[in-house]
Amino acid sequence: MKRILFGILWFVVSWIALTLIYGIIFGIVLSSTSNLSGYQGGVQAGLAFNHNHPSFVIGMRLLILALAILVAVIGSWKRILPGTRMKSTASTNNA
Repeated sequence: MKRILFGILWFVVSWIALTLIYGIIFGIVLSSTSNLSGYQGGVQAGLAFNHNHPSFVIGMRLLILALAILVAVIGSWKRILPGTRMKSTASTNNA
């Protein structure tokens, strides 16, 4: 049960991290390809891109969701992620 809960936690963490990385890269690319003036100009450029290319934005969001699920499931199943690892048992030799 603990491994499942940590898997869900790692899904949320990886989804947030991947979304932030996508947003940063998207913002850098968008600001380098258009003339933006301030925060409001960036928001307007992002909304215009979202309006003009909805299938690309949906595809990227689905890709981020799939990657987050893969990270959580494979990381929990292989016990790579913290919280899903086996407790090390100290072997005592009573001879």
